[in-house]
Amino acid sequence: MANSPFPHSSPFNLNRSEFVIHRSPFPFRAMATSGSAACPWDTLPAHLQERILSLLPVTELIPVAAASRALRALLRSPAFHALLSPHRLDAFFLLSPQLAVHPLSRRILRMPGLSPPSYPLVSSAFPSLITCPNIHSLPPIPDGAYLLSVVVPSLRSSCTLVAVTTGLTVRSYTLDTADPSSQWASRGDLPLSLALLGNAAVAGDRSQLFVLGRGPDVLLVFDLLMGAWEVLPVAMPLGLTTAHLFVFDGSLFLLGGLERFGEVERVVVWQLDDGGVDAVWWREVCVMPEEMFDELVAGRHGNFWHFEAADRLGIVCLYNAVDGRLVMFDAADGVWTVLPRVSGLDEEESLRWFGHVLEPGAELLLGQRCM
Repeated sequence: MANSPFPHSSPFNLNRSEFVIHRSPFPFRAMATSGSAACPWDTLPAHLQERILSLLPVTELIPVAAASRALRALLRSPAFHALLSPHRLDAFFLLSPQLAVHPLSRRILRMPGLSPPSYPLVSSAFPSLITCPNIHSLPPIPDGAYLLSVVVPSLRSSCTLVAVTTGLTVRSYTLDTADPSSQWASRGDLPLSLALLGNAAVAGDRSQLFVLGRGPDVLLVFDLLMGAWEVLPVAMPLGLTTAHLFVFDGSLFLLGGLERFGEVERVVVWQLDDGGVDAVWWREVCVMPEEMFDELVAGRHGNFWHFEAADRLGIVCLYNAVDGRLVMFDAADGVWTVLPRVSGLDEEESLRWFGHVLEPGAELLLGQRCM
C-alpha cells in the first residue's frame, strides 16, 4: 500500500481485495445473541458502529439489518445514510440483461429478469439505451444526437442528461430531469472537428465532464453550468487505442492500449498531473501485467482487437466481448484481477449492454427492494 501511486483520502479506504475476503455480516448476529453480558460490538459508540458498517457494500448490509432491531434501526437512520454517499462500495457491471459482474466479490452473477424502469439507477460511461428509471417519460433525444453522459448529484433528487450530435459540427444538449418543462436545452458546439467522442468522466463536484476526443486525440472539458467546451492543453499518449477515462479520489485517469506498428503491445493507466498553466501532462502510473494482457487479448496480438470498459468507484472492468474475457483494475490499490470468463453471450448482446452500471441505493435498507 505504501508504494501505491494512487491517493488515499480517508483512513477508512481499506484494501478492497482484503476487505472482500474477511468481511462477513454473520458475527453481528452471533454477538447479539451470545449471553447476557454486553458484547464488544454493543460497547462501541454509535458513530463508530455507523462508520464500520458504512464500509460494507449495501447489498451485504441486508442480512446485517436482520440480525437485531438495534442494527436495523441504525442502518435505517438518516445519520447512517449520510455516510453512504462517499463510502458506498457496491456496483454491478451489467454484461447483458441476464449477467452482471460484481467487482467486490469477483463473481459473475445471474441477474433477475428486470425491465429497465425497475432499476433504482442505471447510468453509463458509454452512449446507452438505458440511463435512469424515468428515461422513457422524458422528451426524445434531439435528432442526430446520442446520449453521452448522465450526471447524478449526490442527493439523487434529479439527474442531468448530456447529449451530443455527430458529424462535422458537434453540438451539445442538456436536460435536467428536475425541470418541470423537461426540455432539451441547446448548449455549446465543440471547438474543433472530431471523428468521434469517447467516454465521458464526471468530475467529483459534478460541475464538469471530461471527454475523450478521437481523430485527433484530445482531452475535452464540458462545463455543465456554462454549457461551454474547452480543449485542455495536454498531449495524449502516442499510439493510444481503446481508451477510457475515469475519475477516482478527485483525480482524472486514462486507461488504454498502446499500439506500435499496428500492434497493441500493452495496456497502461495514466494519471493527469496539473502543474499550472500550460503544464498539464499524463503520468504513467501502472501497466497491466503481461499474463493478464495475454488473457484479455486472447492471443489476438497481431490482429484487430478491442475491449469495452466501464467504471465506478475507482474500479474499471475491461471486457473483450468477442472472447468473453474480463480483467478488472482497482485504482484503490493498483491491483489487476482476471475475472471468470463469460460464455453463452453473443457479441451483439454483449456490446449493447456492457457499460451500464447498477448502483444499489439506501432504499434497499428501508425495505424497498428495487433489485
